[in-house]
Amino acid sequence: MVYFFISMLFFTALTGGVFIMGPSFILLFVNENWFRWYNDFAVRLWLILPGALLELMFGTKLVITGEKVDSNDCPLIIMNHRCRLDYMFYWMVLLRNGRLANEKIIMKHELKYFPALGWAMQNLMYFFLNRRWEQDKLYLDRMLDYFEDIKYPLQLFVFPEGTNLCGSAIKNSDKFADKMNLVKYKYCLHPRVTGFNYFVQKLRHKTLDSIHDVTVAYPGKLCYGELDILRGKFPGEIHVHVTRYNMKDIPIESEQINKWCQDRFEEKEERLKHFYEKGCFENEPVHYTDKRTVDKANIVMVTATMFWATFLLLTLYLVVYYTIFRWYALVMMIFYFAVNIILGGTDELQLIMHKWHMDKVKK
Repeated sequence: MVYFFISMLFFTALTGGVFIMGPSFILLFVNENWFRWYNDFAVRLWLILPGALLELMFGTKLVITGEKVDSNDCPLIIMNHRCRLDYMFYWMVLLRNGRLANEKIIMKHELKYFPALGWAMQNLMYFFLNRRWEQDKLYLDRMLDYFEDIKYPLQLFVFPEGTNLCGSAIKNSDKFADKMNLVKYKYCLHPRVTGFNYFVQKLRHKTLDSIHDVTVAYPGKLCYGELDILRGKFPGEIHVHVTRYNMKDIPIESEQINKWCQDRFEEKEERLKHFYEKGCFENEPVHYTDKRTVDKANIVMVTATMFWATFLLLTLYLVVYYTIFRWYALVMMIFYFAVNIILGGTDELQLIMHKWHMDKVKK
């Protein structure tokens, strides 16, 4: 079952990137909004799959508490980074109340070059950072200007801690706490506020409606990363607590924005402390448990799983028995590798094509 889970995710990402997303690059020369819509629609189908396999095959239970937010929101989503796969588990929340297709994640630069999954994330215009602020700021300006130009309903997912809760990160957070005369945290890290401040300032009067402050916790068996999945360590329960803040209520001054973010993580630390004492976010309403919502989510998850299983078998059949499909797959994979080497990824290709379209409009 574990190897089926890993194989299903990898090979559906590979075949999806090659056979579904691949042909869409023609649209970049015609209309970049069509390209964006097509790829977002395709990825929504795939982003349902990991959660579907976890819930339907491995019995993972999702518990959502806090505020019920409007799915039409364009939020900056900030979350504590308990393990390396928190972002994937949050897709299960967005399936119930959000817009999976419009979610963009801030990730480490190295992940964009991972075959299949990295290619798909480049196509989707996820944000890949080098952790060198001077360089990252120029890149972020280009990315956010792109989304603003095309009037995109952005849902931007940020981990202010910068990394997951691991031994070296905890030591660095404790050193920072000692240096700044702050309390040491046990359940989260002190946030890096530079990036958060930048996003608030950059998008306040443009794309963003709100900030969704998300706290994730795992009461039982925890999956820290990809190797844990290989060992069959899946979380039995995932608890997600959401608080919504209107952008109008977020401070204006830079120092106050930094303090606002730090205060949220101080609250997270206290909230998580009580969670791990009680095993739940106590005295909070639990959402999306009514039969209609549960049945709807199950239907969507079963449908997505059946689609990808059928698609995977179909592409395997076509590649095995038809030479033209083997050549097409080879050409597309060479294309992805070449674009990564020459331009730095298909995300950079999209930014180049966007500038070309904008220059045409100006003329």
